[in-house]
Amino acid sequence: MSRRLSGVRPSVHTPLQDDDSIDFDTLRREVDWAFSVGADGLGTGMVSEVLRLTYGERIELTERLVEFAAGRGPVFAAVVAESTKQSLEYAVAAERAGCDAVMAVPPLTTRLSVDQMVEHYRSLVEGIGIPVIVQDASGYVGQSIPLPVCVRLLETYGPERIVFKPEGSPIGPQLSALRDATQGKARIFEGSGGILLVDAYRRGIEGTMPGMDLLDAVVALWRALCAGDERRT
Repeated sequence: MSRRLSGVRPSVHTPLQDDDSIDFDTLRREVDWAFSVGADGLGTGMVSEVLRLTYGERIELTERLVEFAAGRGPVFAAVVAESTKQSLEYAVAAERAGCDAVMAVPPLTTRLSVDQMVEHYRSLVEGIGIPVIVQDASGYVGQSIPLPVCVRLLETYGPERIVFKPEGSPIGPQLSALRDATQGKARIFEGSGGILLVDAYRRGIEGTMPGMDLLDAVVALWRALCAGDERRT
């Protein structure tokens, strides 16, 4: 059974050698540092350079992250690809490696209709047994995810199988719109790197998924918000 996602769960920055191979020794130290400063889990995302890696490198990166995390927190894996078939292959491999969730954006170069987008995510959810994080990365890349897609997915599969990370602009109103459209049932993460965390927290998010830069500060801010310590926020 996968572990519940909540709190501060950064996407790792994939360190590369001079020959562009993954520097796993440095990655291990990065993972250890993340947990030492209070990360609740971690995984891969767009900032992890996954689109620059080969298929084999992406699979090995996922497997090594699970190994390096060593049970200290849930691990999620980005399964971004240009087809549902490809994304599902990455998702199946992530579940097999021991990940607790996968994170998926729609195909980046193909515009999907609402029904096609629902079908894309349906294939992922029904193809694996761990949660799918629906990521709208349209603030910096790809197609936005219409609100009806999110509502239909949540109504069909429930908050234990579907999690959301809306990053389209403006982020705050998008968070609130998703919260209100789902009567507060949606489990939502923000991904502003801490910049909009205070505002997002007040809109009812489940957690934050920043990069690794400034992670210690993001953790401290999240802890202060959860404790109601206005002075520290």
